[in-house]
Amino acid sequence: MTLRRGLALISVLALAAIATTQAAGAQTKVRFTLDWIPGATHSAFFVALQKGYYKAEGLDVTIDRGKGSAEVVRQLASDTYDMGFPDINVVMDFNSKNPDQAFPVLMSGYEEAPAAIIFLKSSGITEPKQLNGKKLGSAANDSTFKLFPVFASQTGIDVASMQIQNIEPSLREVLLAQGKVDAIPGQVFNSLLELQAKGIKATDIGYFMYKDYGLELYGNSVAASRRFLKEHPDAVRGFLRATIKGLKDVAQDPELGVKAALAVEPLLNADIERERLRVAMSCCIITDHVRKTGFGDVDPERLRKVIGIIAKAYNLPRQPSVEEVFDASFLPPQQDRMIK
Repeated sequence: MTLRRGLALISVLALAAIATTQAAGAQTKVRFTLDWIPGATHSAFFVALQKGYYKAEGLDVTIDRGKGSAEVVRQLASDTYDMGFPDINVVMDFNSKNPDQAFPVLMSGYEEAPAAIIFLKSSGITEPKQLNGKKLGSAANDSTFKLFPVFASQTGIDVASMQIQNIEPSLREVLLAQGKVDAIPGQVFNSLLELQAKGIKATDIGYFMYKDYGLELYGNSVAASRRFLKEHPDAVRGFLRATIKGLKDVAQDPELGVKAALAVEPLLNADIERERLRVAMSCCIITDHVRKTGFGDVDPERLRKVIGIIAKAYNLPRQPSVEEVFDASFLPPQQDRMIK
């Protein structure tokens, strides 16, 4: 009798072990790519991974560094990655030119785009139109630079009077610090910190945020490949839920976000990442609008206007619809997206 009970117990334990193994094996793999080198601005993803939020949703997530939004879009379109963090404006560009491969973004990350023109106050520049006749250094395909003509038209800048110097992205802040260009376009929280890392005092850095001059653009957002979205809709929903949970943690404790980024990239400077996250949170991620309406969604009318601006600035062959660019149906309910 004892032997029989023992065999039965062993059988039950074996079945439980098999079930556990099968459950672990059933986790959906998600290949996720960032837009650029990992940093504190990506900490919501890192916290969700490191604290097991993705795993709790049944996801086996890997996060890779990116090489720019244009590359992220290409990788999602080719199904090289399942999900990614591209600039929504680059997605609009792609969708307009490739309607058969078009895919929407699913969650807004930077509710206000960090696009800005950065300069040194020692140059004497205090308003945008003083950029007339100056030298602007930019990478040719930089998304902020591609929108510069729209910014210029709204601020009295005569682009024809300027000298545009095409440079490698890694040289933008270097040449500005050396005085070889008068201004550069870029993401404000990246350029500010890069300049400070090169010895420029924060008090000598000036910038014009596009959003302060009528260009209320959205920025980087979470998207998924067409195949992954179709085959694994519940995994996408789970990924967004877990990411928002990670963001809430970072909003309550920014230092947690800095530590999460350092765990991924140990060579990062903690002080620089701390300041980068502070600037990004205040300007672009946890905005007044996000505090009122929750994280991740967009205002359809505002997005419609943005699409029109992008279509004009990029000279697109057609203007994508709001529904083609953004799909809110995978987001958690609004009450679950509120940030305290």
